[in-house]
Amino acid sequence: MRKIIILFFAIVVLLCSCRKESDYVPYIGESHKLAYNTYEEQFVFLWKCISTGYVFWDVDSTDWDAIYDKYLPRFKAFDQRHAAGLDVSIDELNNTYSEIFDGMKDHHMMVSIQNIHPVPAEGGRLAVIRPGRAEVSERDYFIEQSNIEKSSILSFLNGIDSLGYTILTHESGTFPFQEEAISSSVTYHYILFQLSDGRLVPYLWQSMAAFTPVILSLGDGSETSAGAQLLDHWLRAITDTPRNKLAGIILDNRANNGGYQDDLDYLIGTFLSERAEVMKTRYKEGPGRYEYSQWLPYYIFPNKKYHRDITAENIPYVIICDINSISMGEIEPFCAKEVLPTCHTIGERTYGATGPLQPYTDINLNYGGPFGDGMTFYGHYVYTSTFEALIGGKVTEGIGHIPDQIVLRKDHNGDFAPQLDAALNYISNY
Repeated sequence: MRKIIILFFAIVVLLCSCRKESDYVPYIGESHKLAYNTYEEQFVFLWKCISTGYVFWDVDSTDWDAIYDKYLPRFKAFDQRHAAGLDVSIDELNNTYSEIFDGMKDHHMMVSIQNIHPVPAEGGRLAVIRPGRAEVSERDYFIEQSNIEKSSILSFLNGIDSLGYTILTHESGTFPFQEEAISSSVTYHYILFQLSDGRLVPYLWQSMAAFTPVILSLGDGSETSAGAQLLDHWLRAITDTPRNKLAGIILDNRANNGGYQDDLDYLIGTFLSERAEVMKTRYKEGPGRYEYSQWLPYYIFPNKKYHRDITAENIPYVIICDINSISMGEIEPFCAKEVLPTCHTIGERTYGATGPLQPYTDINLNYGGPFGDGMTFYGHYVYTSTFEALIGGKVTEGIGHIPDQIVLRKDHNGDFAPQLDAALNYISNY
């Protein structure tokens, strides 16, 4: 099974001979082998690894060499302060590294750094830098994703009949699942709407893209089988409802922060009769900044268990997304638009984290992707994309999916009504 986990990002730099650095440039896959004891060494180590393993140098305008020249003296000054018995606070480190990574393209990127010489009063706090989040928060339609927001969508769905549509079925639940490195839970809402003319609209909201591991538990007696049954009900409503009764389909990806790329075989492959290329990806295969692999096609395959040719039947498939649709939450609408002519997207421009993360098992990925160990032995962990994605002939990192129909929240109180109402209206009038 092809397994790529996308959740919140191909390229590298040959190091300049004029810099006072070791000749050894650690491969990303070996980055745990090099430790450091000073602020200067920590900065140089991280700089080298990003120089080698960052996958977006071809579309990122950051002058990484200028970053080295500008900030190396600052870290040397931190070491001098420590030698003089003065503390360097985690806030100073956070601010400095925030400046360094400011504006970088990778919207999956999260950099966690320990203070080499921790200040006891700070209790082991880390510097945590998320350059993509900084960019997103500056957009004029930004709303913070939080538990409050996810609660608001659940509350809204529970009172959805206020829109004037009849609800024939409403199933919901939060289901645990565990697959490879992910151990978490996912919440679904399945609603079967009935329009005023009697036609049906199967609707699904998913808190993350975990369709594949959940539905594969169907019938195996595991604790996730209830979730699988809910997803099966949505798919069966899509595939089994007669043409004159099926008005359209809605997939709601708002507040969805990513997950499994294999989900595409259910959420798009269900509607395909043959495999379809939806994007290309490439990765770093050498230490130079621009030492890329060739572009590799990524295919979605027809679903053998569930199938309906909505293109031939001219059935609209509406995907709702918002600013907090992240990673797989935004790749799904991107890919659906590539191969399904009746797909229509509604909502807000998405987060912009479209670079796949987890490796293909048959590719040498020593030169790119996440590195570090989560602070177990060393003082850093850098979460960054393994692959660069090309969708519709464009690298979409930092941009996100721009819906066919822009519909913003009417206020900043987490009101989801305008976007879902627009989706139902679109299908009613299709």
